Amino acid sequence: MLATKPVETTAATDSPKPDGFSVSRGIESMTFRRGAIANAVEGTTSGMLSLNAYVALKAMGGEAAGFEAELSTLATMLPSVAMLFASAYNSGGTVRRRRRYFLFAAVFGRLVFLLVPLIALLPGSITPFAFVTLVGLSALVCAGVPPALNQLWGANYIPASRGKRFAWISSISMLMVMTSAWFAGRFLDAEPLIRGVQNYKLLYPAAAVVGAVALLLFFSIRMRYAAAIEQAEVRGIGPLKGMARAYGRAYRLLKRDRNFLQYEAGFFLYGIAFMMMLPAVPVMFSKYLHADYSDFSQATVVTMQCTLMLVVPVVAWLAKGKRVAVVTATAFLSLISYPAMLGLTALTETLAFAYLAYVLFGISMAGVHFVWNLGPVSFARGGNPLPYTSTHTSLVGARALIGFPLGYVLMKIFPDSLLPIFIGAVLMLIAGAVVMLHLDRRMVKQGISQAA
Repeated sequence: MLATKPVETTAATDSPKPDGFSVSRGIESMTFRRGAIANAVEGTTSGMLSLNAYVALKAMGGEAAGFEAELSTLATMLPSVAMLFASAYNSGGTVRRRRRYFLFAAVFGRLVFLLVPLIALLPGSITPFAFVTLVGLSALVCAGVPPALNQLWGANYIPASRGKRFAWISSISMLMVMTSAWFAGRFLDAEPLIRGVQNYKLLYPAAAVVGAVALLLFFSIRMRYAAAIEQAEVRGIGPLKGMARAYGRAYRLLKRDRNFLQYEAGFFLYGIAFMMMLPAVPVMFSKYLHADYSDFSQATVVTMQCTLMLVVPVVAWLAKGKRVAVVTATAFLSLISYPAMLGLTALTETLAFAYLAYVLFGISMAGVHFVWNLGPVSFARGGNPLPYTSTHTSLVGARALIGFPLGYVLMKIFPDSLLPIFIGAVLMLIAGAVVMLHLDRRMVKQGISQAA
């Protein structure tokens, strides 16, 4: 993954043929094998940690103490806000050269969950808030993992095979997320494995170890890049200054490319809609549906991820070659079905509607997933896509500072109904789609045809 000196190459490291997909030789083969195993373990970790908000509400007494809105907002918001700091890890030699970052993240980002049984000893409502703080700390420390892995795939795979290899390991990861989330829900609902010890006190230490192993596996993959690049990394700026410069570059890019600015404005509205709903979901399952851990994990993780995996290839086939703003607007409009069904679920307090909501969510998110990854790239128009993708990713944390607090405020203003949140999300999605369609008309007039 990250090397302190260039990796020696031999005849065995020759790249595969551009039109083939071979994993039998060299650097790419090694990266794929280890990356697939590491992604499987990382997916397992994500699935085990997918119930954080629900654990804070139910097992740790957050709902009983009357803090369901606060805890649900913090548990869902902090990982997104941590994305603001991804650029700090992405600057200079922080992740490309200093491989020890992954050791740091393994200890302070993952092994910190070994403290959960001790947190459970804290009195009263302090317990769930301390747990949510731990979740936020983990997210902050691990914010550098995605940019580090993106650099790894970029360095160790040639463009001809990068997409296929990434698709394979992503599928493996999603499969493990679904599987481990399903088992986690069942385990939390089961009778205590050890008498007198709630099962979540065993689940989180296990997730801590599994998560640390995943980062150690990524750490074992050395990144292949030239000595000249390595020397440039040595002269890299510090992470905090690098983050400031990264946001400065993003600002200049948005100011220079007005079409991309409008595209990101539309995505910003979608993001606010999505994020304002996230805190409401655990509250709805706990307060309105009285669902157990199994139903929560099966609906929100397993059902959604399974649908997403099945529909993404179909969406990619339908969207290929279509104008990117039109595809994005279509994805936003289809996503309206998700808050609409959640609203019906809250009104009727019917669990079956919640499952249906996440089927619709998975179908709609297949389109959003497609444009999320490929939409910004299309604006590069044959140039360097990195500034566009970096800007797109950095804005996740910015809109998290708006979307999640907005959902929290609506829960406090309307304590007996979640409908204002879901109605607000529908309006935001419509607004985002309108912005995209306006952008499409403008680009057509300019003679620009940017395909998704």
